[in-house]
Amino acid sequence: MPRPFTNTALALLLLVALAAPAKAATCKTLKGEWVGFGEESPRKEAESRLDKEVADWSTRYNIAAAKTRNRKVSCQVYIQFLNEYACTAEADVCR
Repeated sequence: MPRPFTNTALALLLLVALAAPAKAATCKTLKGEWVGFGEESPRKEAESRLDKEVADWSTRYNIAAAKTRNRKVSCQVYIQFLNEYACTAEADVCR
């Protein structure tokens, strides 16, 4: 006759195995960077480069629509007297 402890442990192990996701999400932070004159132009170019990175990442992993999270753009003065800015666009992308 089987011991109850063994059956309980087996049932618990089976429950945990079935509850775990079959495929864990793989996430990566992608960036688009650009330096240019004024603030608006480099900001748009950094966002455009980020969009290209996301599209390339989606193509590389055969994903129809990659999900982006925490999308943000930040710009800082690069050379003040030339009104030059360095902008970085970042997003977490998961498959």
